[in-house]
Amino acid sequence: MPRKPFPPRLERDRKRPSEGNWYIYWTEGGRSREHSTGTGDRNQAELYFAEWKLRRFRPERAVEPHEFYVADAISHYLAKRLDDVTDPERLANAARPIIRFFDGYSVGDINDVLIKEYCQKRRDSRADKGLKDGTLRRELSLLSTAIRRAEEDQLITRKIAVRLPPKPEGRIRFLTCDEAIRLIQASRSINASPENGVPTETKTEHLTLFLRIGLLTGQRKEAILSLRWSDIDFHSNIIYWNPVGRRRTKKERPSSRLPARLRKYLLRRRRRFPEDEFVVTHRGKSLQNIKRAFRTAVVEAGLETEGDSKVVPHTLRHTCATWLMQKGAPKWDACGFLGMTLETLEKNYGHHHPDHQRGAADAI
Repeated sequence: MPRKPFPPRLERDRKRPSEGNWYIYWTEGGRSREHSTGTGDRNQAELYFAEWKLRRFRPERAVEPHEFYVADAISHYLAKRLDDVTDPERLANAARPIIRFFDGYSVGDINDVLIKEYCQKRRDSRADKGLKDGTLRRELSLLSTAIRRAEEDQLITRKIAVRLPPKPEGRIRFLTCDEAIRLIQASRSINASPENGVPTETKTEHLTLFLRIGLLTGQRKEAILSLRWSDIDFHSNIIYWNPVGRRRTKKERPSSRLPARLRKYLLRRRRRFPEDEFVVTHRGKSLQNIKRAFRTAVVEAGLETEGDSKVVPHTLRHTCATWLMQKGAPKWDACGFLGMTLETLEKNYGHHHPDHQRGAADAI
């Protein structure tokens, strides 16, 4: 009796499951097939897997949704988008649970019952830490977008609706001045031992600079880590967050005034490390992420690392926007400085402005 066909899946080498490369396994024509990705790194293997399926299994014509696997829709979308997003790891992390749960399901199988089952299984799997509705919404938004992209690229004849969990409403975490000071002090508390009697860069010196830039400019983590010295005009006191030649994304990056308080820190850094190309570096090398050092400082400062009040790099942007509103900065100026729409500013931070609802309150 021929083997039951199953779609390609990614598994560690079955002959060496603990240390081998990742392989693609599938059944075709009643026979088991396999193909090595050539790497033992899971993230690299998943990228290879997505591109491999895109090349091998793209149909010659649009097919009905029940003839097209969900995993193929996700792989097609990742192959198209991973090179264009600023944080491909975040996108890949959202795709993994979708691929695992919907393995073997077609796009046409998706309905409200299956989506509810997915949400419940995800919540059960994270029962010890809890899973936010925002995380589920982000994962299912990826599924919905992948299906829409498959329809647009004529892989399937029509879209299938994916009902998303309601968008969570909650308070935006920002730092008080005291908390910001404690966080910066914590980032300066770990010193490296001198080399040949000469002080070297501390283990977290780059984090201290990152914190100051984030708090005083309100820019996103990716914008700060990719900032080059050539993007800063110290004569005009302008930071070009979106220089000529940079790949444009949906996240707007403005040119903003260089705050005087930040200028002195940047000039001091520039004098110490004149050969560095990037502003935030560690031992001369640019950084792709700063999560580990950031979390260490958060713990040292006694701030939250879990729950709705946890402090993450994006908290710095929330903090800057909140401080601007608390100081009564003109909203249009704040929008231009942050690279944020007026609608977003008013919705999330407007209630901190001293003029918020003043007319109504004075009329009572």
